[in-house]
Amino acid sequence: MALLTGAQLLAADSHQVSLAIQVHPESIVSRISPDFIGFGYETSAVAQTNYFAARNTTLVRLYRNLSPHGLIRIGGNISDHTRFDPDGVASVQTETNVTVINRRNLQDLAGFARATGWRVMWGLNLGTGSREAAAQEAHAVAGIMGNHLHSFEIGNEVDIHGRYTLKYRDFNSYYSNYFAFRQSIRAALPSSNFSGPDVANNLGWLLTFATNEAKDIRLLTHHYYRTGAKTPGATIENLLKPDDGWESKLSQLQAISRNSGVSFRINEINSFYGGGKAGVSDTFASALWVLDYMFQIATFGGDGVNMETDINQLGWISHYSPIVHDADGTCRVRPEYYGMLAFALAGNGDLLKATLDRKGEINISAYATRDERGALWITMVNKDLSGDAAVEIALPPNYRKLEAFRLEAPAVTSTNQVRLAGADVSSDGKWTPGPPQKITAKASSAEISVPHASALLLRLQH
Repeated sequence: MALLTGAQLLAADSHQVSLAIQVHPESIVSRISPDFIGFGYETSAVAQTNYFAARNTTLVRLYRNLSPHGLIRIGGNISDHTRFDPDGVASVQTETNVTVINRRNLQDLAGFARATGWRVMWGLNLGTGSREAAAQEAHAVAGIMGNHLHSFEIGNEVDIHGRYTLKYRDFNSYYSNYFAFRQSIRAALPSSNFSGPDVANNLGWLLTFATNEAKDIRLLTHHYYRTGAKTPGATIENLLKPDDGWESKLSQLQAISRNSGVSFRINEINSFYGGGKAGVSDTFASALWVLDYMFQIATFGGDGVNMETDINQLGWISHYSPIVHDADGTCRVRPEYYGMLAFALAGNGDLLKATLDRKGEINISAYATRDERGALWITMVNKDLSGDAAVEIALPPNYRKLEAFRLEAPAVTSTNQVRLAGADVSSDGKWTPGPPQKITAKASSAEISVPHASALLLRLQH
C-alpha cells in the first residue's frame, strides 16, 4: 500500500462503518496505577534554568492537569555523559560532551516535584562514570529529593551500549558493573531503591535481570519508539496503524512481570527516536496515538509511561515533545499533550473488559474503565483516516446518564486548534473542560458517532 501524504490525508473521502460495543463491569482486566502518567527527560533538561522550578507555575499547572502524583524520569543518553558537581557551573550539552548538574539544579527539581506532587526516577552514569561518583550523586539526589525520589536507574539503554562504547559486550559484563555500582551506592545510601534494567529492546536481558534482581528492584523498565525519525516508516499512516510486534512484546513483558512479581514500566516512549519528525510527531495524529498506546500498555498491566519530552541528546527540543518552552522557560503544549489529558480524564481506576464488534474494516480501539466514584468510562479512539464510526453501545444495568467528551482537531495533520471537551489549554497552563454532550439512551442501548481521526470519551453514571 502506498503511504499517503499530508495533503492526501486531508482530501481522503470519509465513509461510515457500524460498530457495537459492550462493557463487562464484572471483568477487571487490570488496575491502572495512580502514577501511570509520566514524562521522561534527558538529564540535560535539569541543567536548564527557569524550567524545573516551583516558580515555573505554567509547567506546574500542566503537570497537575494530568495527575496529582505522576512520575518524572530523568536519564536518557545524556545520563551516561553527565557529571555531578555540587558547586559547579551547570552546563547543558549534547551526548558528545559532558553535561554538568549542580546542587542548585537538584534543589530546583525537588521544589518542582513538591509543587506538582510528582516523584522522580533518577538515572546515574554507568556509561562513562565511576562507582564513587555515582554514590556521591545518589547521596545528594536522595538528600535533596526526600520522599519525592522514586528510585535510581544505573545506565540507559544498556543493551545497546555499543552505540557509543565497547564497555559492555554482553549481559554478564553489564550486570557485573551494575552490581558493583549498586553496592557502592548502597554503602553510601542503604535505603536506596532501584529500577531497571532500562533496555531499549532486548527482552532477554530484561528477563535475566528480573530473575537476578526480583527481590531488589522497584520496577522493570523498557523503552519504545515506533521507528526512527529518518526512516521511510516515520509517517502519520504508519504511526496510527497497530504495531503487532509491540503488542507481542507487551504480552511477554506482562508474563515476565507476573513471574517475577515486579511491575514493568515503559519509562521512555514516543513516536520516532531521533527527536521525532516534524509534520508527524507534532500533529494531532500524535494525540490519538498516545491516547491509544497508554490504554494499550494499561491493558497489559503496565505500571505506566514516561513520554519523552523537551531537549534531546542532540541539543534541541524534540518534535514529539508534549510540552515545549522558549528561552525564558515559558511553556506551551503540543497536540500530544491533549492525548495525555484525555487519558487523565478517563484512564483511572479499574480497566474493564470491553468487546467491540466491527461490521466493516476500520482502525478503531475501545477501552472501558470504572473510576473511584463508580462511573464507567468508554474511550473510543478512531485512528482511521477516512472511516467514521457509528457506534451502538449496550448499556450495563442502571447506567442511564450518558455524557460525551470529544478529542478533536480540524485535521489529523493539525499542529494547533486541538480541543478536548470543547476547550484548549490556555497560555498559563489552565484547562477547563466545556459542558459535555448529552447522549439520549434507549431502553438498553445508546448510539453515538465517532468521526475519523478523533476520539470520544463517554461517561456513564447511574
